[in-house]
Amino acid sequence: MSKEAIIEKIISDGQKKADAILLEAREKADEILANAAGECKTYYDQSVYDMNKQVDDILARGKTVAELDAKKLQLGAKAKILDTVFSSALDKLLALDKKALKELLVGMLQNAEDGDVVIISENEKGILTDKDVKDFASKKGIKLSLSKEFGDFKGGLMLRGKGIDKNFTFEVEIALLRDEIEMNIAKELFA
Repeated sequence: MSKEAIIEKIISDGQKKADAILLEAREKADEILANAAGECKTYYDQSVYDMNKQVDDILARGKTVAELDAKKLQLGAKAKILDTVFSSALDKLLALDKKALKELLVGMLQNAEDGDVVIISENEKGILTDKDVKDFASKKGIKLSLSKEFGDFKGGLMLRGKGIDKNFTFEVEIALLRDEIEMNIAKELFA
């Protein structure tokens, strides 16, 4: 073999080896790219899934919060209606004519005990008099007196006794009545 043929053979063998190495490198690069594309697709799919899940969670929380806010507003409105109902009842008590108011106050005196001092509000001045209290006490066979000082309440009366005060003010009576019947009224109004 001639020198040129040997050089040609070496170059040809080198070229074949280089082509084989390049082919193997291309195949390896294609494999790496295919794996990377698969990982990118998996990462993308997982990201889309996670994002959709977060969106669903945010929407669910938003819906829950909105429902809670709506219930709060609804309860607030119902409470306001009940406040109005009981406030109106108090206003009606305060607006009773003198005769009806006097009868109500005398009825409250049924709870009086011997020695009690009757305290009325300034609104009842002249409606329940010292004479009315003394007349009631004599019928019941007890001693009662009407306080010269007025109570700090809108209507009704208080009985100050020996160590115990009995509160029959309209405000307290309405509050007690509310505690008793509020649930029934709410059921009737909001059924």
